[in-house]
Amino acid sequence: MDLRQLRSLEAIVRHRSFTRAAEELHIAQPAVSQQLKALEHELDIDLVDRSTRTPTEAGRILLSRSSAALAELEAAEAELADLVGLRAGIVRAGAIHWLEPLDLADLLGSFADRYPGISIELREENAATMFDMLEQAQLDLVLSNISPGDVVRPGLERRVLFTEDLVLGVDPNHRISNRTSIRLDQLGDEPFVAFRAGSAFRDTVLEALRDAGVTPHVAFESSDLATVRNLAARGLGVALMPRSLAAAPGPALNVIEIAPHPPTRTVALTWRVSHPLSPPARAFLDWTHTWLDNRIPGLAGAGVHVRTPAETPVRPG
Repeated sequence: MDLRQLRSLEAIVRHRSFTRAAEELHIAQPAVSQQLKALEHELDIDLVDRSTRTPTEAGRILLSRSSAALAELEAAEAELADLVGLRAGIVRAGAIHWLEPLDLADLLGSFADRYPGISIELREENAATMFDMLEQAQLDLVLSNISPGDVVRPGLERRVLFTEDLVLGVDPNHRISNRTSIRLDQLGDEPFVAFRAGSAFRDTVLEALRDAGVTPHVAFESSDLATVRNLAARGLGVALMPRSLAAAPGPALNVIEIAPHPPTRTVALTWRVSHPLSPPARAFLDWTHTWLDNRIPGLAGAGVHVRTPAETPVRPG
């Protein structure tokens, strides 16, 4: 008696079919029949009624005694597969260009220290493109901005990490540079420097301006938020930007608060739940959760709001 024979017996009885049992076990149907016959010959008793494909009394006794052993074997195989998978493999992560104050380098570096055999492929695209790549299994996980009112796509799950105030960045010589605060509806005549079209951050900015009755004139746009900051500092337009970006090293920039309530950007972690993750990808997701739980409280500060568990959206039911 061996495990292959017991697996064939269990599959035949569960499916009531030699054909479907063979498909599940990824072997030819004659091989399934031969394994059952060999087992019956060894025990000198019929185990399956050939007309109904149901177990005989002997078959029921054997299956009841062997089910625990088969379950333990499957659990051991799964653990061994995970162990092998964590010694080597690839994680395909997507991230937007500006995640500060979240330290992406520290996240990736700490994972590489923990799992030195796993390679990380990092892609930087806009959120919509990366969500498409998630659905097509081209990425395992995405860190990105999300648009206002954005709904989680079917098959994906999201964890909102934090929200951050937006401020207005202007050239220190700009006519309004001495102001400490301004309303968005007072910016209708200003040229804007904006992030590229099609991005979640661009949608956030445009929606905030539309809500204030402003149709912005975009004088310059860039696919890099640091360039947006530098262009605004050079006086080529005003720019709504994350507070962390305005405070980043670079050319001198005056920061003006948005009154009475500043718009915000939201950063989230998104992954696929519609298909099983590979062991390296699962390890990276688990590590990311652990890392975030240890680091996110440190993000709390001026203009950064850390979501509590009750506030964290879950995938739609």
